[in-house]
Amino acid sequence: MKNNADIILYFPRSANSKYRVPMPLLALGSMLENRYDYAIVDGNFFRDPIAQLSSAIESNGSRVLGMSVMPGPQLQESIQLVRHLRERFSQLIIIWGGYFPSNHTDVVLQSGWVDYVMRGPVEREFVQLLQHLNGNGAKRESIPGLSYRENGHIVHHPQRFPLAPIDNLPPWPYERLGDVQRYLGKTYLGRRTMTMHTSYGCPFKCSFCAVVPIFEGGWVARNAPLVADEVESVVKRFGVDAIEFADNNFFTSVTRTAQFAEELLRREIHVTWWGEARPDTLEKYPDETLAAMRRSGCKMVFLGAESGSAMRLKQMNKGGTQTPETILRLAEKLRRHHIIPEFSFVLGAPAEDVDAALDEEIAFIRRVKKINPQSEIIIYVYAPVPMLGSALFNDAQKHGFEFPHRLEDWLLPQWSKLDLRRNPLTPWLEPHHLDKIHNFETVLNARYPTNSDIKLTARRRRLLQASGAWRYATGFYGAPYEIKLLHRWMRYRQPEIEGF
Repeated sequence: MKNNADIILYFPRSANSKYRVPMPLLALGSMLENRYDYAIVDGNFFRDPIAQLSSAIESNGSRVLGMSVMPGPQLQESIQLVRHLRERFSQLIIIWGGYFPSNHTDVVLQSGWVDYVMRGPVEREFVQLLQHLNGNGAKRESIPGLSYRENGHIVHHPQRFPLAPIDNLPPWPYERLGDVQRYLGKTYLGRRTMTMHTSYGCPFKCSFCAVVPIFEGGWVARNAPLVADEVESVVKRFGVDAIEFADNNFFTSVTRTAQFAEELLRREIHVTWWGEARPDTLEKYPDETLAAMRRSGCKMVFLGAESGSAMRLKQMNKGGTQTPETILRLAEKLRRHHIIPEFSFVLGAPAEDVDAALDEEIAFIRRVKKINPQSEIIIYVYAPVPMLGSALFNDAQKHGFEFPHRLEDWLLPQWSKLDLRRNPLTPWLEPHHLDKIHNFETVLNARYPTNSDIKLTARRRRLLQASGAWRYATGFYGAPYEIKLLHRWMRYRQPEIEGF
């Protein structure tokens, strides 16, 4: 990192391997080029984040620290960092952005360790805040999406709606990352996979989704030719052969998707790609668009199935036209087009009879696998998001659920598990309910090993399938210790925890 970087944009550790490019910081950095002395620092490559980041701040004389904080591992590191940095650098201005502070703004600011929270997409607003801090720009009160403490009270500025267009945002400054090759890992998609972000938000308001309180149903995207330009650029510059589009809903517009696929084909850009979609949106795609997607390299699509129950889809405020039958039809449709559907299910929402609800979901997942055995099944345990007024969050509160009131409490193991949607502190779920979910998941992952674990040899796949076949056939999922031992021995990669 160069000396005298007045601003450090820090990306806390997000994974143990296969690091992704720090997209939020590249987006912010694109607006700081030729305006400020800044550096992007990726904590994924730090052995001792507290010591190394402290040293970077001190040696550079940095005045501002911006951090992107997602729930899970990033949050755990970030809390410990700011607690230490606030004690050591009393004049340092600490700014948080990302999903966690955008959803839990008050608890972040009440800690006294963070000066500002910026909610939502804030490339332009971040520049305005820096101008304010330098005393030569916007007044603090006029900056959208900004939260801070003032005279013992927390002030929240409304976000900018509708969302600002993003076609005119500058290109990302990849050169600020140093050796980009260290981000290009081998995945199921390709040997040199990069992550990109081409849109913000989602036009739906599912009540279990952390995106909704931030974007409130807004969606804005870069046009298809610009997305193709960026893909073409990284292919030529870095030898990228696969792209993960990390958009909340890449496939919102069928027109944009069709244009993007045609751009890749017309320019003869050879990449494999993946993105996220809603089932009822993708089901309406015409066959010719799905065929063009596949020809252009679309190999897999992540789809929020969430539930096989019409009642629970309503409880989740899934919106749109999605029904359980939508999932079944789409599983068959994507099978014909040789695109792998990656269906996510959220199990364990509040219910009068939790056991019956779980049995219904398990039976539905089996129907999906029967229609399309190539379907990937991603299982999450429901973890509430602070969506005041939604039926689902109201049900959670009625059952006694509460978020922590202090930022440091998120360091407790039980809350880190909630962040990963593996074992949340939801009062209506008893230990045997969690066992039912995880045991079924274990057997399912043996009978149908994930496609995305590229280190699984054909022999190991056959071994897993043999170990899970009798349990899956008989519906006996209890205590699958032999499968868990195999998974541990093989270091089986669960995509819901580790991605590709």
